[in-house]
Amino acid sequence: MTNVAHNLPPDPLLERVMETSLDAIVLCQAIRNEAGLITDFQVIRCNDRASAMTGIPRATMLSVSMVTLDPDCFRSGIFDTYRQVVDTGLPTYVIHHFAGPDIWMAQSLARFDDGVLGSWSDITALKEAEQARQQETELLQAILDHTQTGIAVMQSVRNECGQVIDFRFTHLNPDAERITQRRRRDLIGQRYSVAWPEARTNGVLGWHIQVAQTGEPAKIDGIPITVGTYTGWYNIRIRPFNDGVIATFVDVTALKKAELATQQQTDLLRSVLDSSSNAIIAFSAVRDVMSGAVVDFRYVAHNEANRRNMNRSDEDILGHTMLEFFPDMRQMGLFDRFVEVVMSGEGVQFEQEFREGGWQGWYELSARKWGDGIVLTLVDITGSKGNLQKMEQTNRDLRHANDNLRQFAHVASHDLQEPLRKILAFSDMLQLKFGGALSEEGHEMIGRMQSAARRMSILIKDVLAYSRISTHRDVFQPVSLTEVMADLGQELQQQLDQHNARLQVDSLPTVWGDRSQLRQLFDNLLTNALKFRSADRQLVVHMDHQTVSGPQLPEGLDPELTYYEISFSDNGIGFEERYADRIFQVFQRLHARHTYEGTGVGLAICKRVVENHRGGITALGKPGEGATFRIYLPQQQQPPPLQG
Repeated sequence: MTNVAHNLPPDPLLERVMETSLDAIVLCQAIRNEAGLITDFQVIRCNDRASAMTGIPRATMLSVSMVTLDPDCFRSGIFDTYRQVVDTGLPTYVIHHFAGPDIWMAQSLARFDDGVLGSWSDITALKEAEQARQQETELLQAILDHTQTGIAVMQSVRNECGQVIDFRFTHLNPDAERITQRRRRDLIGQRYSVAWPEARTNGVLGWHIQVAQTGEPAKIDGIPITVGTYTGWYNIRIRPFNDGVIATFVDVTALKKAELATQQQTDLLRSVLDSSSNAIIAFSAVRDVMSGAVVDFRYVAHNEANRRNMNRSDEDILGHTMLEFFPDMRQMGLFDRFVEVVMSGEGVQFEQEFREGGWQGWYELSARKWGDGIVLTLVDITGSKGNLQKMEQTNRDLRHANDNLRQFAHVASHDLQEPLRKILAFSDMLQLKFGGALSEEGHEMIGRMQSAARRMSILIKDVLAYSRISTHRDVFQPVSLTEVMADLGQELQQQLDQHNARLQVDSLPTVWGDRSQLRQLFDNLLTNALKFRSADRQLVVHMDHQTVSGPQLPEGLDPELTYYEISFSDNGIGFEERYADRIFQVFQRLHARHTYEGTGVGLAICKRVVENHRGGITALGKPGEGATFRIYLPQQQQPPPLQG
């Protein structure tokens, strides 16, 4: 194995360049076997940045070979890369993972004598960001491509008075060549102001002159500079060196653009949050140092709605804790719920009443885990809560009214009918026992009394039927309307035959509903048709259906739903169109009682049944030609919710 010369003569320029560089610089000498093959490398020069980057003391780096420093070098391929640089003399750039300190390096490698001069940049953060955020691959790649440091050594150019007025390039490294997009041989010996005339006006030349004159280093971050046709942002470090300066510069355009984009996103997010009328707050958990338990939450960010509610500025809120402003959070049980969100990762949403600080009223709270903290959203529902309470009271009143209605129904079906039955019974006995003693006027008065009692009994039954439609409902189930009409046809066949009426029923759908109520609906319609038949022609009742939606629906129905339209037509006496709505009102009649019997409740029951099924009913009529009732029932596979 050949020996390695460790004690190279010092080179001030090289030493200064190495110590000024933002990158780690390492000079390695090849170690060859007797056959002249490279078997290892020995570090003979390195800067403090190399030691700091790898975490290996400088003395150790200078005393131990590459294979010892990086046992993984063969598997990772970095050893072969170094060997190729020496063998071919071609500089190279490689991304390498140094397993020992677990860092990622971007290495610019060039042959130096019988060895390699390496310029290392720690890109661990960028590499981890690349792995963590695949969606930002292009941005990270741009950062990696432009993260190397350019180094330029310049000698002062003075005027007759000895003042520094310009600089002349004496040395440039390959990265400087790459970043400036100018060849080194064209720049060496060239004056700075000639190579970049704009440096006189953009202040860059002035910074270099100030460093040369004062001897104080300068640090300029994020300065926009145009190099040829390319305008980018640069971080520049300038240090005095002999009768001139050494300038190191890094193209941070990608980072600057990302920063601007991030700022734009931050501004946009802030605008969105501030436009919300709901308070939105981000809290970080405050943990006990010893136990790690969450003992409080600290304000990290919030929006304008929260500022208004708390009537405090950002300076008065951010950085402070939840329990500082709201110590009652523990007693209210809210603090423990927020801690559970952090620990379990499961969000919560609930309603809470507040009576302190800027929070007065009912709020809907939504807490979601965010890092080691929560994002809390508060929606003021005081108004809707009051409406809900009013609605609940209304529902209680409605239930009370329904209870009263049921009691009335009980009274109507029993207590009120009993006196009527007695009136009819005693009037019959009066006619039977004392009929001979009564005058014609007396018989007429008894007849009127009996007729009124019977009408009253029928009216009570109809009112009872109407009330039961609202208070008594069976569980909704599929109901075949074809079967319903078949049953009704058989039940009313005697009346149909008696009045020479004909019932034509085409195919009818199966709907979700209360079978008994739907039967009552069509029973009332059929009875209504028989009652208002024409005396000069046979009564024909026809039923069919179709599917309708959107503009085909009458007002009040949901245009987004599809309905069955069941048409019920007759050729009876009809009615005038202006009474189409009136006929569905309770106790409304279009004819005198002595002409057509009835209480005016039947069609009102029909309307109530249809409404209970979330549908609608319309009526069309023409005097002397008949009437058509159209019933609309939702075409759905699940029953609609019942109304209270």
